[in-house]
Amino acid sequence: MKFFFSCIIAMLFVVNAADAQKIFATRNGQINFSSPSDQDVKAVNNEVTSRLADNGQITFSLLIKGFKFKLAEMQEHFNDQYLESTKFPRADFKGNIVNLADVNFSKDGSYKVSVKGDLTLHGVTKSITANGTIEIKAGKPSASCQFVIVMKDFSVNASSVTEKVNVDISCQYQ
Repeated sequence: MKFFFSCIIAMLFVVNAADAQKIFATRNGQINFSSPSDQDVKAVNNEVTSRLADNGQITFSLLIKGFKFKLAEMQEHFNDQYLESTKFPRADFKGNIVNLADVNFSKDGSYKVSVKGDLTLHGVTKSITANGTIEIKAGKPSASCQFVIVMKDFSVNASSVTEKVNVDISCQYQ
């Protein structure tokens, strides 16, 4: 009887291990943004936390104050007037790879992906879809993606500076 229970417990561990998803993570992903209408409006955040699971789930989280500008005055206006980073300190994205069947996490290569999920910025959550690339090298993925944010969609009144920003995401996962 002991042997029977031991076999069942061992089988449960094997089944759980076989179904376990692999999660890749980084704490130093990069998000750049720039205005398509004004070359001076651009910033970078190198402290983006991201998780990518081989089941297609992907998340990004960052502190708004982590964006660095060329000019300190622009950074101050960005945080105080536009994104109100004291009131809304974070931006988050939670989504999934829509075409997960096209990605082989165990084979080196470059895979075009479509990601759909919810972006929360300035206290507003909107559904977005963006195209990007996942590249696998030596079993470790990197992800890149570009998309456009319309500032008023997130209740950000930045019309005096820019109405849209181009967003460029790049993450190397471990």
